[in-house]
Amino acid sequence: MDTGRATGAAGRATAPNIFTVQLHEKDRAALSDLEKALIAELTDAAKQYAKDEGFALAGEVSVAIVTDATLKPGKFEVRAEIKTGPRAEVGLSESIPSSLREAERSSEVSPAPAASPAASAPNVSVPPVVPTPVTRPTVATPSIPPVPAPAAAPPAPEKKALLVFGDGTKVAVKPGVLSIGRSADSSVPLNDTNVSRRHAEIRSRGEGSQIRWYIVDVGSTNGTMLNGVRISGEQKLKSGDSLMLGGTRAHFVVE
Repeated sequence: MDTGRATGAAGRATAPNIFTVQLHEKDRAALSDLEKALIAELTDAAKQYAKDEGFALAGEVSVAIVTDATLKPGKFEVRAEIKTGPRAEVGLSESIPSSLREAERSSEVSPAPAASPAASAPNVSVPPVVPTPVTRPTVATPSIPPVPAPAAAPPAPEKKALLVFGDGTKVAVKPGVLSIGRSADSSVPLNDTNVSRRHAEIRSRGEGSQIRWYIVDVGSTNGTMLNGVRISGEQKLKSGDSLMLGGTRAHFVVE
């Protein structure tokens, strides 16, 4: 969404809403039992991210998982596009069946012609001819079903963040300030001579489903890398970000 967004005439960013995830056939087969649930989760995550960042969407969010034989197992690619979905509008004339409109036109018949006068005959009275009234067929107005009220969205689950280190160790990132360093007083002490005693901090803002995390280097000697780039000041974290703290590698994951 971040790399594919475009700025509209009003200055508001419009984010991609169509996503295609390409996988090797072996990886897709391994996810076959979870594919539907994964698509639903990715779709919800995209909607929530667009809402959190204030992005506009051109249409409904759609996520598709496809097989790509050119990819190696364990690799994947995501294609993001901005597409506007078609919206069909039906006018009132289209909602009345053509058979009923044809019946209405056919019912407009001319009045019956006046009967010709009967021949005179002695002592015979001829009763007047009364034209048979024409009954105009009733055209039923199609009933328009009421629009159902949208179901209330379930409350978004509380986000949980983790630091996953290269040796598989997982550390929960709780709301507040998480200090990282070589000092034993750190929230996450690291046994790494390339890590300063006070190296970095992960800070949270907001709460519940609206919580956000940020990383800041607190004056370390060897610096802190975020996705391969040395940070300066406070930087926002998102799930999947890679961190290098001195000589220790970790990933930031949100579940």
